[in-house]
Amino acid sequence: MFSKGSALLNRVMAAMLVVVLLVSCAPAVEVEETKPVEVLPTSTETPVSKGELKIANWGDINTLDPSYMTSTEREFTIMNSIYNGLVKYKEGTWEVVPDLALRWDISENNTEVTFHLRRGVQFHKGYGELTAEDVKFSFERIIDPEQGSPESASWAALDHVEIIDDYTVKLVLKMPSARLFTSTLPLNAGLIVSKKAVEEMGKEDFGLNPIGTGQYEFDHWTPGQETVLVVFKDYWGELPKIGKLIFIPIEEIGTVELALRAGEIDVGGISLLSIEAFQNNPAVDVYLKPGLKYWWIGFTVIVPPFDNLKVREAIRYAIDVDGILLAAFNGVPDRANTMFPPGMLGRWDDAPIYEQDLDKAEALLIEAGYPDGDGLEVTFLMWPQEENRIIGEVVKSQLDKVGINVSVVVLEVGAFNEATTSGKDNNFHISFFATTVDPGYATMWFICGETWNLSKWCNPEYDDLWEQADAEMDPQKRADLYVEMQKIIDEDAWAIWLTYDVGAVVMQKHVNPGELFPNGRLAPWQMEVEADK
Repeated sequence: MFSKGSALLNRVMAAMLVVVLLVSCAPAVEVEETKPVEVLPTSTETPVSKGELKIANWGDINTLDPSYMTSTEREFTIMNSIYNGLVKYKEGTWEVVPDLALRWDISENNTEVTFHLRRGVQFHKGYGELTAEDVKFSFERIIDPEQGSPESASWAALDHVEIIDDYTVKLVLKMPSARLFTSTLPLNAGLIVSKKAVEEMGKEDFGLNPIGTGQYEFDHWTPGQETVLVVFKDYWGELPKIGKLIFIPIEEIGTVELALRAGEIDVGGISLLSIEAFQNNPAVDVYLKPGLKYWWIGFTVIVPPFDNLKVREAIRYAIDVDGILLAAFNGVPDRANTMFPPGMLGRWDDAPIYEQDLDKAEALLIEAGYPDGDGLEVTFLMWPQEENRIIGEVVKSQLDKVGINVSVVVLEVGAFNEATTSGKDNNFHISFFATTVDPGYATMWFICGETWNLSKWCNPEYDDLWEQADAEMDPQKRADLYVEMQKIIDEDAWAIWLTYDVGAVVMQKHVNPGELFPNGRLAPWQMEVEADK
């Protein structure tokens, strides 16, 4: 089972590197128009899709406004069903293909990108036709500092958006953006909202009453119970085959597994500890995909005692990462020794691997002023999940060996996010970030002042390198800059890297998954259920 996960990881990461290299050189790529019908008919003559799909969601949504997404795991699949972007990842791949844009032109200096839009695309619930004005509004609201969008770093290179005509729009960049097509435009920061709807409802109401142009439109949200989408009958493309999507928030993975066994839900993620049991269950299918994410234990560096570098280094030597992976992940995923998985552009291949060394840990604690861990009582923060519970137990036991007393505190996801993003009420925490094929996206969350910089770490040298890398169009030069950034993280020791994960998705036999993305993320508009279910 261990080798199977590793083989999956290696194949997909190799493909990822090819995608990043190609898309980073987007100005040299000719994008051919596929000659779709520009004035698109409505789909009222198309048979309405049937059936419904119940999907376990990792916790409840906070918003469905793509400019304010709080979790890729909880909200992106729903948003990706409601909205379109100018481009998208082709289902089943990380290839970037046209979506609302038929084609685009890139200037020689890579600072102007002109998109030619589809005509006749309709917003949900009668909000009219999508035009260049909606594109301008969607992107410029993110870079407006008064709007406080957590996605502002995604559009760090954007100066402004020019409207050429109703169906032609130009992005004017302050500098070239190597990740424009690999992570900014295909993800939530590139999704297009209805300007009219946002201005009419206001930001807060729009986030829970979203209006997009996607295959599904928002039906209702019952807090703590379900988020329901239904087929948008006037969708500009092919209608999906499932009429209703029901996303059910379940934080505890054990509860998800019980619901799958009972047939109460159709799709859900399971613990790696449970893979073999579900593979032996004839009522379901199991899909294993390398997780495009990174797990780590992070120290909040503005809070004592972790404002002390020696304490952080001591704990890095006190913790046995291999023991954590064996206990919490059944030894399935490979160990991480840096932020980037194998195959990602800019991976630091010879990053140090910190094995448990209690003598070194104790020596560093003496240097830090805590001989035998005397006086060190720390809080380890996490959200409810079986893997987290196990990690908490293992870390508590390991740190007890060097005299550090750990209190494990479990908070529901919203409270966990509030505590970690504020930097209050925690000393260190377990976390994972879902990322993209582009290294700029993986690293942007740790620049000074970034909302999702959970450790509250700030290093101006890191920030300067990030800006250089973001504008660097030469892949090798860009890769070298990211290696230097990872070295700075290692020197400041604010993270203990754990794994890149392997995602295990289970579906009932009557569900056809269509094209899953390489990291296991769903494309519900391509899925099917048997007619009698």
